[in-house]
Amino acid sequence: MLVRFGFVAMSVLLENASPSRTMTYTNFSKLPDREGALLRLARIAQENLQHTQRLLSHCKYSDIHLYRLTSKLIPLATHDALADWDPYAILADDFAAVGAYVRETGIRVSFHPDHFTVFSTPRPEVLRNSIKDLRHHVRMFELMGLDERATCNIHVGGTYGDKEAAGRRFSRSSARSRRASSAG
Repeated sequence: MLVRFGFVAMSVLLENASPSRTMTYTNFSKLPDREGALLRLARIAQENLQHTQRLLSHCKYSDIHLYRLTSKLIPLATHDALADWDPYAILADDFAAVGAYVRETGIRVSFHPDHFTVFSTPRPEVLRNSIKDLRHHVRMFELMGLDERATCNIHVGGTYGDKEAAGRRFSRSSARSRRASSAG
């Protein structure tokens, strides 16, 4: 069996290469010019993608074949108050460059959406947000031009006191998410 190790999002060997720089919604909402604030978010995301490119290059030259992308590439991308913002169009070229490098080098990449992405939840609002978050991750992979070799690692989530019921909810919710993703 061949074992290959990778790492998650950051390298202690590279300085000034965080792909997870962000802005809180509180700070965003304090900015007087909303359009300017959105441009600032886009610039942060572009910098995150450039740092991702540096980290992938580090992987290549360190003979590392697996890299888990951070879910925080685009700050506030799924925040309800920014539902009218389309960061993907602005960042399409940056994502395409990352995807081209991934394909060129053969580095396996994945996402692991944050802990609040829970498909076994009994709460409809948590499931809606989980589906929205997963669609966001899929969209980033699509912009990178990556196929099914790029994966999202999703944990089943909490059992909420009943493992069998949680398993059934996870199965139903996963099927619902797939239908929602294929519908656009």
